[in-house]
Amino acid sequence: MAQEPYAYIFGYGSLIETKSRSSTVASALYAQPAVALGIQRGWFDRVETAGYSPTYLGAFEKSDAVCNGVIYPVTEQEYNAYVKRESGYKPTTITGGIIMLDGTSAPPPSTKGVIYFANTKVQKADAKFPIVQSYVDVCLTGCLQLEAAYPLARTISIKSGPPSRFSELFIESTSDWSTYWENDRLLPRRPFVYQPNANDIDTLLNNAPKTKGIYPNIQLAPGKWY
Repeated sequence: MAQEPYAYIFGYGSLIETKSRSSTVASALYAQPAVALGIQRGWFDRVETAGYSPTYLGAFEKSDAVCNGVIYPVTEQEYNAYVKRESGYKPTTITGGIIMLDGTSAPPPSTKGVIYFANTKVQKADAKFPIVQSYVDVCLTGCLQLEAAYPLARTISIKSGPPSRFSELFIESTSDWSTYWENDRLLPRRPFVYQPNANDIDTLLNNAPKTKGIYPNIQLAPGKWY
């Protein structure tokens, strides 16, 4: 009988994307799409550094919110590696319920349950700490990877809302999209050279209700809001 995992991690930002997730633990190549109930994701995490830093995605408990992401099992050693990676966050057990999008009914048992990395404070994007496109690209590339691999991630119905794709739900369930957002892609006028999903990502952001009024006007890096 296989040993029960130490924990499951629920990744809701860059951990959705395969390369980013497995850069910390090589065995974390495979993860299952899921929706966490009672979790609000948004652009309100900030890392104070000596250099330049963007605003990152964060999350906290909110009873009426939903947050899509990925679930994957980890050993205690692997869990500690992700805790170190996400050192500005608080490891927190999800208690509001999980909807799996891989055809299973629930995550298998584990010692610590399903953990997400929660915010300890909320700090929204501003001129010094903008949202950056390279980070948005990582997250939405992960969403597109899941849509390609899991049929249930292509048409998701949550509560009374209309069905949506995994990538669309990511955008719509994320709060605090901001005009403090800059395009820091390499070759931003020919982004497909370095970002193969650029056209799909740009189309999503130009059409999604939460971002279609913002995205066409984001600035090329460095943004000038001062």
